[in-house]
Amino acid sequence: MSGEETSEERVITINLKRIWEYSGRVRAPKAVRFVREQAARHLKTNPENVKIDEELNRYIWSRGLKHPPRKVRVKAERTEEDMYVLKLAG
Repeated sequence: MSGEETSEERVITINLKRIWEYSGRVRAPKAVRFVREQAARHLKTNPENVKIDEELNRYIWSRGLKHPPRKVRVKAERTEEDMYVLKLAG
């Protein structure tokens, strides 16, 4: 592929409603892990192959430790070495 980058992109909406069942001080870290696990499930890969972009991480943590967002729309981009990078969609 000379000069052309062929990357696969998918937009996924991940519902974080389940995270709110936990006590306040663990919600944001669990939300980050949950986003990685759900994206891996949708993309049919291991969670170790999914990386979260800094902007997406900031969005999850934007309202603090106890109040992560209820839903997140992410764009998954496939890299050359079969890794996926999750970015905030939209």
